[in-house]
Amino acid sequence: MNAMEARKSRFFKNMFLSYCLIIILSFLIYSVTVIYEAAKVKENQAVTYYETKAQAFANGMDQQIYSAQNIITNLNNSSLINKLYMTVQMQSPVDSYLLYQVLNDIRYQKTAGDDFNISDVVLMMNHYNKVYTSDEVIHLSDRINLSEWKTDRLAITDLNTSLNMNNSQLTFLKKYLIYSGAYQYGSGSQRGIICVLFENQKIEEMLKTASGEARGYAVYYNGKPVIKEGITDGRSFKQTSQVSSAISYEIIADHNKFGFELSDLGSFALVFGFLICAGYLILAYFFTNRYSSPFEKIRLLVGKDRKEGKNEAEKIVSGVADLLGERNGYMQQVHNMSPYASQGILHSLILGNDSESGNKEFLTDFVQLKRVFFLAAMVDLYYGEKWSKDEAKKAVKAISMLAEQESDEEFKILSYKKDSFHVYLIFNSNNGERLEDKLYEFFDKMKKTLDSRCMVTVGADEVKEELEEISVSCDNAMLALEKILWEGRGSIYFHDPQSDCSMNYYFPKDGVKQLTKGMKDRDRESISHFFEEIEKKNQMEFDNSVYAGKLLLSELYVTVAKAMQAVWDQCGIPLRRVDVCPSYRTMDEVIEYYSNLIEGLFIEVDQSEELREEYFQNELELIEYINKNDKNPDLSLTQIADHFSVSSKYVTALVKKRFGMTYLKYVQERRISYAIDLLKNSSLPLDKIAEECGYTNMLTFRRNFKAIMACNPSDFRGEKTAEEES
Repeated sequence: MNAMEARKSRFFKNMFLSYCLIIILSFLIYSVTVIYEAAKVKENQAVTYYETKAQAFANGMDQQIYSAQNIITNLNNSSLINKLYMTVQMQSPVDSYLLYQVLNDIRYQKTAGDDFNISDVVLMMNHYNKVYTSDEVIHLSDRINLSEWKTDRLAITDLNTSLNMNNSQLTFLKKYLIYSGAYQYGSGSQRGIICVLFENQKIEEMLKTASGEARGYAVYYNGKPVIKEGITDGRSFKQTSQVSSAISYEIIADHNKFGFELSDLGSFALVFGFLICAGYLILAYFFTNRYSSPFEKIRLLVGKDRKEGKNEAEKIVSGVADLLGERNGYMQQVHNMSPYASQGILHSLILGNDSESGNKEFLTDFVQLKRVFFLAAMVDLYYGEKWSKDEAKKAVKAISMLAEQESDEEFKILSYKKDSFHVYLIFNSNNGERLEDKLYEFFDKMKKTLDSRCMVTVGADEVKEELEEISVSCDNAMLALEKILWEGRGSIYFHDPQSDCSMNYYFPKDGVKQLTKGMKDRDRESISHFFEEIEKKNQMEFDNSVYAGKLLLSELYVTVAKAMQAVWDQCGIPLRRVDVCPSYRTMDEVIEYYSNLIEGLFIEVDQSEELREEYFQNELELIEYINKNDKNPDLSLTQIADHFSVSSKYVTALVKKRFGMTYLKYVQERRISYAIDLLKNSSLPLDKIAEECGYTNMLTFRRNFKAIMACNPSDFRGEKTAEEES
């Protein structure tokens, strides 16, 4: 090979290698891009899938927690269980009817939500030796002390372990997923514990189904695992419960589900890119071979290769400024700027949940309850039954603004909205003797600030020093407000633990029977006398304590509800729930409320009777039509239904109800009865008699006649002749 060919060969090699380098680099960039995009798409799909599964997992478990919370809330608001508690506290015997009602109420709450994972519901009262479930009453050897009960709200355990007991009942021995909550009537202090027991196996099956292809899952309460299954090393997807911020969920997926694999669709793109790369290499070889000669000639003209130095461009690296970290106390300052945070922490203090909200000293500083003494009160706003929520909202806002205006260095007044018509007030001062005077001054200013049509009533507790008693003090203020029942509106009532605990009140022994009779007879005078007797005797002969008033209202509601349901049942009207009279009403308002319900019942019964008379008239017309046309061969169920614009089933049911037989049998018996009369009293031939009776087929006539009379028509006529001859 000569020198020219050698140089050409060297140039060809350099040029071809340059092309190869560019093509291979392009292929590598393409491959990296494809793998990255394929991995990203797969990861996004996997993330979407597992996020959906995590949400389904959370929704499934939330449904169970929501059912348990509903059961606990409903039992807390049950007047029957409240009555049982009052009876137990007074150490009075529990009568069998009340016990039946309580067990029935617990059983109803267990089944009302159609949650088949719930095994049982358990009610335990503090310092009491009986436990109530949906099926039975369990007697304990000793009274149970629930004041130091520290089991988590959500846990997998058995009741023996939870209560540190050794009871042999299956309910206490078996392990359940237990969701528990406090038993407290309304927003009062804790009286006991309510436990909702879930079947472990059913819950685990539900969670396994909801988690799908996840390799592991967990349920946490306050950060501690309650349920944990499968692998723990993987990619985690977490969800916070929508019904309780203390509960969270996690499902764990295998890392392999998120990376690129050769079996993925991206592999086909790599193969396709490799084939294109090979094609470009072939083209590169062809073009290098074709165009290397001109370049070689140019190289020869220029001469020997000159080595040029390559100047490397220096890069200038800019400095990075230090990032500013969070200032100490940043979150605290954010909270201090938020009125919503202040209301939330005050809510925790009122409900006695300050231990769940963080450091107690921080909380007290936060809501500025730094002074020694405090007085808790609750304001009731009343503007008749038709007061709109917009007006109530304005009134609550006006009270909040007034509390801010009246606060100073000596007195701090905090307000918290309980609901649309009730506001908590907390007066805080170092001068405890002046707190009641400040409450009266604030009461007078409220009446001047609010609409003159608004009746303002306040219930208050005595002045106290311990901040831990805010929750109890607010409950006492609510109890004091119950005095509205007998003493009316527009005043300030203070809680008196000595006089408010009496359980004595008057209620007629035959109240249900008496009120039911009055409703059935439409005797408005006897109904009015029933209510007046209750009001007068309680005012004149009893001390009208708060607890007695609550029991009286509970019994009055049950009596009215039972009487109304008895009337509905008698009149064939579907039964439904009777709404209880709203809280904090005077006795006159309570009587007016239930009297209006009874008047509504009378109107409903009148409408029902009118409809019944109309139906009865239609029924008579239909039966009369059948009786008049029973000998018409064209008479049929369809023809009757079309004539009266009803269904064939309606006609069949009506005849069955009236005569205890089917439509066809009724018509046949009437036709055969007429045929018997013609056979006895006429000499018409049998075919003419069959025609007169509505039969177009002689065979059908004979068959029907024999089915009813047990003989043929001809035999019947022959027997009749023989009788006359004898």
